[in-house]
Amino acid sequence: MSLAERRWLRLFTLCALFFAQGIPWGFLAITLPGYLAERGLDIAVLGSVQAMSYWPYVFKFAGGPLIDLFSIRRLGRRRSWILFAQGMMAVTMLGFALVDDVTAHVDLLLVLVLVHTIFNALQNVAADALAIDLLDPDERGRANGFMYGSKYAGGLIGGVGIAHVLDYVGFRTAVLAQAAILGAIFLIPLFVRERGGPPPEHAKPSEIWRVLRRVYKLRSPWTAAGAMLVMTIAGGMLAVVAQAVLIQDLGWSNSQYANLVGGYGLLLGVLGSSVAGLLAKRVGHRRLAAAGSLLLAADWLAFAAGHAWWHSDAFVYAIGLTEPFAQSIMIVALWSVCMSVTTKQTGATQFAAYTSLTNLGIIIGQRALAANAASWWSYPGVYVAAGILQIAVIAILPVIDPKQVRRELPPE
Repeated sequence: MSLAERRWLRLFTLCALFFAQGIPWGFLAITLPGYLAERGLDIAVLGSVQAMSYWPYVFKFAGGPLIDLFSIRRLGRRRSWILFAQGMMAVTMLGFALVDDVTAHVDLLLVLVLVHTIFNALQNVAADALAIDLLDPDERGRANGFMYGSKYAGGLIGGVGIAHVLDYVGFRTAVLAQAAILGAIFLIPLFVRERGGPPPEHAKPSEIWRVLRRVYKLRSPWTAAGAMLVMTIAGGMLAVVAQAVLIQDLGWSNSQYANLVGGYGLLLGVLGSSVAGLLAKRVGHRRLAAAGSLLLAADWLAFAAGHAWWHSDAFVYAIGLTEPFAQSIMIVALWSVCMSVTTKQTGATQFAAYTSLTNLGIIIGQRALAANAASWWSYPGVYVAAGILQIAVIAILPVIDPKQVRRELPPE
């Protein structure tokens, strides 16, 4: 079966791959830090664990040229990399089962998180490149919504399902369950082809470099890169601060936190991604990104203003469920904007650079701002600062012309 010839098959395959990325993402970003916070580890450790689960995504642009230039030709231009990375995701997840007590071996835990996420990021680069290669421009908005929604759905499994497995049967069984799921998803790209007919020739390094030079002489690819960087800084900061507020200050358990952020929250993320996919073509990608960012800022400002109600579960849930809904709309729309200024020849290299910047923004928020902001301001003040920053960065979006690359650099 060929992905190029069957729209439903390529959408299913892409969604399955993003679902596979989401399971460890939910575990490493939600379940594991909550598990450590519940056992008394401080905010610096929580930030380090989350940062290690993002750093490979910051540097995943390094894998882009490899995926654009090399592959096992009989498997297709992207599929060999997908199979390799997906298989190693399953194998490296098994490594967590070898640690007797992760709270007593934090340095080793950080290494395991880093190594696993390297392969997760590599799979992401290859899957993104496959999407750019195979998706028609008019189906990218909808496909991005379903793909990102699938990642949220995987995060739901890793962020709440695995949290409950961990509570009932322990850490080791929880990671073995994840490894089994990742291994099963490996079978999907194993039994499909990218295209019918002979495999395509590999691009030459000189060709990739020539196209990149032409692309980055234009304004829109640069401004899209700026948007991808700054739009996620505030969210990265609050991802760490929220754990300290809810678990350490308000006394929530790890399971309660996982239910909000990794359970209901990710369900709202799936919903937001689907809404963005359906509305992207009609509303416009830039307008949709601005709307999601504005809703996100309003949500954080409302949380700060409602400090007196922080002990009310109903209030926290209302704010906590609006956040992933708004974030998913913003990210799906930004993905579509970046795909519009990316060429097929440099799909892995260029798009990996964009999504690397998204994760760099999260890292800046987690590592450079989270602990410092908590010492500069009260927790309500941190949320006010995040809301103001999120509103300010919307000004970048009108500068991006999504049609500039296709207009000035037609396919060769």
